[in-house]
Amino acid sequence: MNVHGLVIGTIMAAAASFTALSAKAADLNVYMPQGVVGAVEKVLVPIMRDKFNTKVVITPVLSGQALTKAVAQRANPEISVFMLDEGPWLQGKQANLWDKLEGLPNMAQIPARFRDADGMGSGFLLYLLGLLYDEKAFADAKLPAPTSYEDMWNPALKGKVTISDANSTFSYALLFKINELQGGKAAQSVDPGFAKLAQLAPNVGTFHGGASTLIPLFSQRQAWIGFNASFPAQRLAADGVPIRWVAPKEGAIAVVSYIAIAKNAPNAEAARQFVNLILSPEYQAAQTETAFGGYVNPNTKLTPEFASKFLLKPEDIEKASVMSWDVYLAKRTELSGRWQREIEKK
Repeated sequence: MNVHGLVIGTIMAAAASFTALSAKAADLNVYMPQGVVGAVEKVLVPIMRDKFNTKVVITPVLSGQALTKAVAQRANPEISVFMLDEGPWLQGKQANLWDKLEGLPNMAQIPARFRDADGMGSGFLLYLLGLLYDEKAFADAKLPAPTSYEDMWNPALKGKVTISDANSTFSYALLFKINELQGGKAAQSVDPGFAKLAQLAPNVGTFHGGASTLIPLFSQRQAWIGFNASFPAQRLAADGVPIRWVAPKEGAIAVVSYIAIAKNAPNAEAARQFVNLILSPEYQAAQTETAFGGYVNPNTKLTPEFASKFLLKPEDIEKASVMSWDVYLAKRTELSGRWQREIEKK
């Protein structure tokens, strides 16, 4: 039996205490990011079919598209489960789009900082933001491997740093973290963060777009160090490119993707079972080994072979801070304008 078969069997056994659903097969419509489709199809679709007599109908979408659909269908829901980034999920919560999740055993295992205090959703996937660097370039230049955010300001790295542009929320995760390290509080002022990042601008050779744009930058040695999630480094390392990722000593930043059930969702009980399975340590392990993201359930056990190659360590997840999404959503237009004026145009 392959690893996915073992995972399915384990989750099926754990789900034995749940009441089977109606004998009549029903569809469960789920919107989710493309990156987790593979794990859901291999692991959860068979369980939902065989244990709960439910056909999972998957639509891969971006988070913004998922939120737009949730708003459009609020009077007559068609999609039961939404899996989306924390910012759009929070906007959905503020718009009263989500139902309360109660009585889900696996949700109780998720640390409080990775789930909603009001029960309107839970994190199911983490991206840890930290430092990617070219190990060979640093060694050739006789530079020590980076361990701190502060290392990006090293004058020896002029033109060799890459950070996200104003269109990426990763920019504001970095801004809030640097602001905090300068003694600022994002809810009051981000001036200290902007001032510090303005000093970094001369070192920045490229303001990159999505995480995938990092791959050619590092492959072609245009960048030696950057701030982003760990998964691009994981993929580059798998291709033999000497790129490493490190959680800075000040702590990485956790960007959390959330799962929620629409208010008045069709097939709501199947939706609850699906959410509970998503949060199980067994599924979390399968998702991590497929999507290279971090897990939210601390009881997750990775296979030894994968764990030895995985760039994220349990202590990185435990130490990571979370982004102030409420502050970002309230000030995003202002922040974007300032980022373009004060950082990118320096």
